[in-house]
Amino acid sequence: MKILFTYITHPVEPLGIMYLSSYLKQYGHETKLVRIDQENVVEVVSNFKPDIIASQAMTGGHLDTIEFFRKLKQKFDFISVMGGSHPTFYPKVIEEDGVDVCVQGEAEDALADLMNVLEKGGDYTKIQNLLVKKDGKVHYNQMRHLREDVDNIPFPDRDVAYEHEIWRKQPIRHFIACRGCAYRCTYCFNNTIAKIYEGKGNWVRWRKVDLIIKEIKEVFDKYGCKFVYFQDDIFIMNRPWLQEFAEKYKEEIGIPFHCHVRPNLVDEKSAGLLAKAGCYSVHMALETANDDLRNSILQRNMPKETVYEAANTLHKHGIKIMLQNMVGLPGSTLKDDIETLKMNIKIKPLYAWVSIFQPYPGLELTDYAAKHGYLDIDFDKIDKKFFENSVLKIEKIKQREHLQKWFAIAAEYPVLYYSGLLRLLINMPRNSVVKKAYIWAWKKFRDYKDSQLYGLQLA
Repeated sequence: MKILFTYITHPVEPLGIMYLSSYLKQYGHETKLVRIDQENVVEVVSNFKPDIIASQAMTGGHLDTIEFFRKLKQKFDFISVMGGSHPTFYPKVIEEDGVDVCVQGEAEDALADLMNVLEKGGDYTKIQNLLVKKDGKVHYNQMRHLREDVDNIPFPDRDVAYEHEIWRKQPIRHFIACRGCAYRCTYCFNNTIAKIYEGKGNWVRWRKVDLIIKEIKEVFDKYGCKFVYFQDDIFIMNRPWLQEFAEKYKEEIGIPFHCHVRPNLVDEKSAGLLAKAGCYSVHMALETANDDLRNSILQRNMPKETVYEAANTLHKHGIKIMLQNMVGLPGSTLKDDIETLKMNIKIKPLYAWVSIFQPYPGLELTDYAAKHGYLDIDFDKIDKKFFENSVLKIEKIKQREHLQKWFAIAAEYPVLYYSGLLRLLINMPRNSVVKKAYIWAWKKFRDYKDSQLYGLQLA
């Protein structure tokens, strides 16, 4: 059986697809990845002749995925599969014309079962984790138990991605040490998917340190690697694991790396272990300076003092910080967002990263926004450019969209805030010229800071 994965080109290699590809290849299936924004998809499909075409869809981009399937089905006979966050949290999408199968949750076993059954000509309508539409009827199936043996999942198939130069030439290679997160922040998918899998195994599963070391060595030897990026939601949850990792990584790898941390887990011990191992930079979330919003609404359950202490500790150990923030939260004000900026100015991260909250389906915070009148739920209205706009009905939303574009620049150059120039910028009349100029400035600064965050010139 043949499966064609589709992906919109992005500098970050598609690790999820790479995992799926390696898993399917062990059953003898053929895989290929097409960059749908850069390649002639019709030509690729004609030559490869896939049995399945699979796309990962986030809310906002799901409409493009549906239309993509519909157009291809006018020319080719295949089973369309939609995976990712949107079908996981909004299963109703299976009813859309053009969508044959949706995968919910972790996809390796479900997709392998689908291809194995199809190969034998069997009935694929009852496979767990799949929503299947066949002969006009939709089959909703239960979730399977989580795989506990994540160490037995093959290493990601780098070749399927590195066939494309944009990923092959990147100096950063991506890895996963742990699946899942132990925390239940209301704006995060982990909160919802952990509930979906409740009673079906442990959501948080760690890989053995030795296996991760082995994988990095293989990648270094075969493809080269200047910088390691761990995509785990929180890299430092498991202190004994971190202790072992720090010792072995420094001795056997020694390449600088980036990971995600949580403020309440950062102390002298954890920061010291990261520094010892060679950690160059981290993601760390503040989200908002408003304690009530952060704790009561977002369920972060930590005072701002914890964030300050964590930042100071990381600074002390020479670890650079990307501080994550959100503006436009339900129940927040423009003043709250400005206070978040001021807190970033005090902390002095290398990069004050900021997004606009988007009410994706399945999120507890989305339900809160709808319940309190901040949102008319229509997920088709969410822009696929999820960093640029908000669909919430909250005060001064246009000013806050402008603030998001200038936030990191103002944190880097506080004179913008203290001089009053920032307020003038965010109150500029809303028109296409201003919007394009602000987005251009934001993206240029973002690219500049990304290079600093990894100490590399990125392609």
